[in-house]
Amino acid sequence: MEMRAGEEEIEIGEDMTPSVIPLSYALHDAFLHSHCSSCFSLLPGTDFTRHHHAPTLLYCSSVCSSSHFSPAELHLLHSLPSSDLRAALRLLYHYTPSSSTNRICGLLTNREKLMADEEISARVRDGAKAIAAARRIEMDENEKNEDALLEAALCLVLTNAVEVQDHEGRSLGIAVYGPNFSWINHSCSPNACYRFIISPPDNVLPFRDESRLRILPAGTKSDNGVHDNIEFPKGCSGSGPRVIVRSIKRIKKGEEVTVAYTDLLQPKEIRRSELWAKYRFICCCTRCIASPPSYVDHILQEISASNMATSSLSSELSFYRDEATRKLTDYVEEVTAEYLAVGDPESCCKKLENMLITGLLDELLEVREGKSQLNFRLHPLHHLALNTYTVLASAYKIRASDVFAQHSEVGGLSWEALSMSRISAAYSLFLAASTYHLFCFESSLLASVANFWTSAGESLLALSKSSAWDSLGKCGFPVLNLSPLAEHKCSKCSLLESFEVNSSCGQDQTRKADLDSVTNRFLDCFGSLLQKVWGFLIQGCRYLEVFKDPTDFTLDIWDFDVRLTHNDVDFKNWANKSASGTEDLGYIDQWRMDIFQLGVHCLLYGGFLAGICYGPHSHWTNHIRSALNYEGK
Repeated sequence: MEMRAGEEEIEIGEDMTPSVIPLSYALHDAFLHSHCSSCFSLLPGTDFTRHHHAPTLLYCSSVCSSSHFSPAELHLLHSLPSSDLRAALRLLYHYTPSSSTNRICGLLTNREKLMADEEISARVRDGAKAIAAARRIEMDENEKNEDALLEAALCLVLTNAVEVQDHEGRSLGIAVYGPNFSWINHSCSPNACYRFIISPPDNVLPFRDESRLRILPAGTKSDNGVHDNIEFPKGCSGSGPRVIVRSIKRIKKGEEVTVAYTDLLQPKEIRRSELWAKYRFICCCTRCIASPPSYVDHILQEISASNMATSSLSSELSFYRDEATRKLTDYVEEVTAEYLAVGDPESCCKKLENMLITGLLDELLEVREGKSQLNFRLHPLHHLALNTYTVLASAYKIRASDVFAQHSEVGGLSWEALSMSRISAAYSLFLAASTYHLFCFESSLLASVANFWTSAGESLLALSKSSAWDSLGKCGFPVLNLSPLAEHKCSKCSLLESFEVNSSCGQDQTRKADLDSVTNRFLDCFGSLLQKVWGFLIQGCRYLEVFKDPTDFTLDIWDFDVRLTHNDVDFKNWANKSASGTEDLGYIDQWRMDIFQLGVHCLLYGGFLAGICYGPHSHWTNHIRSALNYEGK
């Protein structure tokens, strides 16, 4: 099945569906004690530090409880906790008896393909037995569970369920939607994305300014809700997290509408592997079949090799590259897992930065006897490098918080906390610039770019507001008592006005925003501010000091060691002089102001892009307004 644009062209940044109600949904076990099991909204008074033992179903209101509660589901929760099983159980309430288990509610179950896999089939059979035991609580004595039906329902969930994420990117649970959403096919270069509405019932009804359904099943000439005699189901009594599909590219009349089922910032082989593991299909979209591979797919897996003999066969080099990629992936995952489990951010930073600088450690790469030992380094835009920047930004942020908490009363080490905050902001900024570079070649990365520019802006604003600056002397910039953002309008780029149009106005005005024009104006201001603060942000960071301009990716990584130098300014000595009053503090105010202005620009641009992806009044744009301390007009 596939969905196509209807009788009109769809511009970038337009809703293509009304809010779609799920057929079935279930919170992940980790959020059962903090979120409503019906609407997925955060429960009031949630204490995330409290440890809970027995799983249970909690609700934000009697409305959610009455539309959702099921004794069978509660039994299943206690016997075999699993969001997949609970979603499959709820899906069966909508099942209409049929002679075939190939489709349920119009959706492909994929049962035959999944049951052909030994590991998956064992999981499905065990799950079906647990669902059968739970259903017996509510069944009449004469009713019987059909094994094939229960297996088909679980296979449908495994195939069609999507992760429901909040505005912070946390995956709260899963949901299965009807054909209006689930029939939209995957592409690694999609022209649409989707957003979730997670809110208590009183806050979402009635829905205002909803788009009509503007996409139709292929071969359908009217939006009558019927295709091949399959009636479109109406969902679960109006409850659950809703989803809206929105265009991120201009879509022609009759053109197929596609979304991404996997992370687009991964190279082709990883995307295909993930899609096959979950959906049992091999992607043959234009991006995947491009020959030679697109620039983005090439650079996302680019690795440089040193000490490789010039006479080496390309097959031999390819073998070692694949082996190096596997070893590097394992190493990054191991260090990241250790950081999350043990909570040692300093060790994490050292290990990951050493990996970025020196490449694959010699002892980690086995070479054939008689061959020179090889060394492989990640290109700065390699997908593992991008993931590493995210981890490093987080780890340096935690280090700054730890140092400041330990020494705030004693004093004397605020400069170290400030240094950690600087480098955290620098990695966030570098990640935003990196993904923007890729976005210039693959416009479907719009949502990722919006996310990273927003994160960079938040990190820069937090740095500019940090009280660690106070140890460097009396600064005149009133960062801790910000005046309204409207007083910080930039007359050069007018980003504030563009953000207002995209986040406050209706859909008809949003679509007229000129993305290219806004982007060019932003880049002009961004480049000017970046020149003033980048050198300061990266002082002491051995890896980032290589990049004199974080937007220039012409760096020849084969010459990495030659270009690896330290900044002439010793931040520690500079900070000590500033704190003792022997250093002129006039430029500190200007640095702070420039960092603040850079953060505002990144946040506003990220907010503008988020408005295109997620629409006005979305959680994203509201979140950005809050971060900017701005209420608008």
